[in-house]
Parts: sequence; C-alpha cells; structure tokens
Amino acid sequence: MFEREKQMNWSKLRIGVVITIALILLLLAVFFAGNISNLFSRKVELKAEIHDVAGLRRGAPVWIYGTEGGYVKNIKLDRVYGNIVTMEMERNVLSFIREDSTASVMTMGLLGDKYVEIHAGSPQAKPIPPGGVIKGTAQIELKDVMAIAATSIEKLGEFVSKLDRLVNSIEQGRGTIAKLINDPALYNNLNQDAKALSLLLEDLRNAPGTLKKLIEDPSLYERLLNAATSIEEFSKKINDRHGTLQKLVEDPSLYDQTLTAVSDLEEFSRKLKEGKGTLEKFITDPQLYENLDKGAEQLRSILGRVEEGRGLLGTLVRDEELTKELKDTILQLKDLLKDIQEHPKKYFKFSLF
Repeated sequence: MFEREKQMNWSKLRIGVVITIALILLLLAVFFAGNISNLFSRKVELKAEIHDVAGLRRGAPVWIYGTEGGYVKNIKLDRVYGNIVTMEMERNVLSFIREDSTASVMTMGLLGDKYVEIHAGSPQAKPIPPGGVIKGTAQIELKDVMAIAATSIEKLGEFVSKLDRLVNSIEQGRGTIAKLINDPALYNNLNQDAKALSLLLEDLRNAPGTLKKLIEDPSLYERLLNAATSIEEFSKKINDRHGTLQKLVEDPSLYDQTLTAVSDLEEFSRKLKEGKGTLEKFITDPQLYENLDKGAEQLRSILGRVEEGRGLLGTLVRDEELTKELKDTILQLKDLLKDIQEHPKKYFKFSLF
C-alpha cells in the first residue's frame, strides 16, 4: 500500500515538473515572440533615426540582404528625429553594415506586419561601430499611394474637361486653332510661300551673284581661315618676343610718359591762358592778324601790277625780248669779268714815269 502510494506521488511529481517546464517554455516563447533562440547568441545594439515608423512595434524583425539579423528592441520618441529605433543585432552581421547604411520600415505580407530593412551601404565606407546611429526612412504606405492616385485622377478629370471644351470650341469654329484647321487660307499661303522660296533658291542656284559665291565658293572661308591663322601666329609672335609692340601692350611706361606729356600740355595751356608773353599776344591780340592782312593785300597789289606789266619788274616779266637782252648782257658781263681775272695786264697798266 505504501509502495503504491509512493509511486503515485512520484508520478504526480513528474507530471508537475513536466507541466512547469512546459509553462516556462510557453511563457518564454510568448514573451520573446519567437526569438528564444536568440537569447544565447551575442548581440550588439544599433540605432536608427526614423521620422515616421508607420506602426512598427517592438520585437519586429530586422533584415539585411533578405536575412533576419536582429529585432527591434525599443522605439523612443525624439523631438529632433521623430523616433529613435534601437535594434538588437547579431554581432557577425554588424561587419556588413557601414556608416552610410540606411534603415527602412517595410510592410511584410498582406496582413501589414512591419519590419526593418537595412541597406548595407557602400563598401568604401567604414564599418559602423556597436551603438552607432544610421539614417532611416519609412516605406510609402498604400494610403499615401491612394491619396496621390486620387489627386492624379482628379487632375486628369479636369484635363479631360478642358480638352472636351477645346474640342467643342474647335468644332464650332471659334478661336485661332479652329481657323488653322478649317480655314484653307493658311495652307494656301504656306503653299505660295513654299513655291516662292523654291523659285528663289532656283534663281540663287543659277545666278552668278555674290550670294551664290558665298554659298558655293570656299575661297572666302579659306581666306578667313588663313586670316585667323595669321592673326594667331601674329599674337603668338607678340607673346614670344620682346619687341616694340609687346612693350606697347605690356610696358606701362609709354602710358605714363603720355600721361606726363598730357599733364605738361595742360600746364602749358594754363600758363598760356594766364600769361602775358609773345605767344599769348599771337593768340589773343588781333593786331598781328591785321598787319598780316595788310601785308598780304599790299603783296597782292604788287603782284597785280607786275602781272599788268607796270614798272620795271612787270616789264621784265611780260617783255620776253627785254628779258633775253638782259640775260645776254649778264652773260657778257660774266665773260668780261672772267677775262679780266685771267688777263689783268690787258686792262690795267701802271707806270710811275
């Protein structure tokens, strides 16, 4: 009897232990939301700045490259960034996350469960240290898409209404567009202009004028090209050499000398205006002009009398025979003087007794 009772107690004890262990395991599974296997792995914290978490909850999985690498540990409101999401990550996953990585809140499945997707970033960036902070964004929700679609549909309806009114106006013949469509005058004018342009081009092709030369003859282009080449070579020579022209371009001494000369000329003009010398008299006193005018008038009178043949000079100018005799007399006088110089004894005799 005692032995049987002992066996029953032992059976009850074993059942109680099994039930207790099962309850503990169930509580752990419920508490950690399926992450019980992660209790014994090494974890590091990583934070993300996400303005709108869009319904993200604690315990949500964190994926990288489509593989679960951690879970959301805590979500804290922040006045600057909106939310600071703290994530518990596997230590071996941290080496794949860079400083320029980003975190996005995504929707999983049709039920709308949220999770965090980490984009690894560029390989050139440094690996993020434990406790580091990355930028985050939220996925566009279906309601946002529907709102944008509703706005687009509304604008499309307005556009269709305006297009309908435009078509009605065209059908009724109102406006410029209706005239362009219905009135053949524009087509006729364009046709006439095209014909006139065709005739002009034909005349231009057949005429030997300047415009045809400009279009067909490449000599003008070649000359312009040669001129441009010459100018380029000339500029190069100026830059490479140290001649007068380069001095005029680069050396400011000529400008300084010119400025000095202009200043001296201004000073000379000022002194001339203020002075009482001879040059000032030449400029301001009209007596010299009057004297010169009188002298010119007298000279004109004398030349007039000479032209009229009055006086000795007038006779010499107008009487060619007298002029010729005077020339002969002068020549004879020259010969006489020459003979006297060569034979003085022939003309001069001296005797004391």
